Amino acid sequence: MMPDNGEQKTVRILLVDDHALIRRGMKGQFALEPAFSVVGEAGDGAQAIELAAQLQPDVVLMDIDLPVMDGITATQRIKSDRPTTRILALSAFDQDTQVMGMLAAGADGYCLKSIEWEQLIAVIQLVLQGGAYLDPQIAQKVARLLKPTVVTPEVPTSEGLQQPALSNREREILKFIAKGHSNQEIADQLYLSLGTVKSYVRMLLNKLSVDDRVQAAALAVRQGLI
Repeated sequence: MMPDNGEQKTVRILLVDDHALIRRGMKGQFALEPAFSVVGEAGDGAQAIELAAQLQPDVVLMDIDLPVMDGITATQRIKSDRPTTRILALSAFDQDTQVMGMLAAGADGYCLKSIEWEQLIAVIQLVLQGGAYLDPQIAQKVARLLKPTVVTPEVPTSEGLQQPALSNREREILKFIAKGHSNQEIADQLYLSLGTVKSYVRMLLNKLSVDDRVQAAALAVRQGLI
């Protein structure tokens, strides 16, 4: 993204946040940075996908709790359509499901909104160069979530790794869990009853030998199950 010929290309930024005041403040700050240009603003996840395709920004600063479509789903869609776009989660929260959901969706970094401006600029430059960043508080959380877990039953894969034997439907539901969706949301998406989804979730937790949905999402990311 950053040219090597001595000329500095203007970095194109797309701001995604449902609070107009936050977008205005960040846009004002970026206006003071000659190397950066805010090319668009989105107030929800669906609009973020549309503007990312239309404007092709270098970096998307993505909030997570968004109307219409959440930031996790929007991140996954943008990354699927244009993998080279760098996406940096910028959230006020460090909830386990949000953290693991954004990482599973392909985000290049996760920052809390308490981050200092100078550090945010440095993080953007880092992800532009192909690096990844986790807020120290988030990194500790991820390290805890990704501690080795005993998994049964197991089947050997072609690469010699051990992975739980899951059906296609179970993997599908696990993807929704990793993105932070509730049982009702999963039921609506897959046209299943709420009771059926709850049964699948119970079976998944049992197969993965984990205690809750957050641990299931962490295991899914760690072992590449989704």
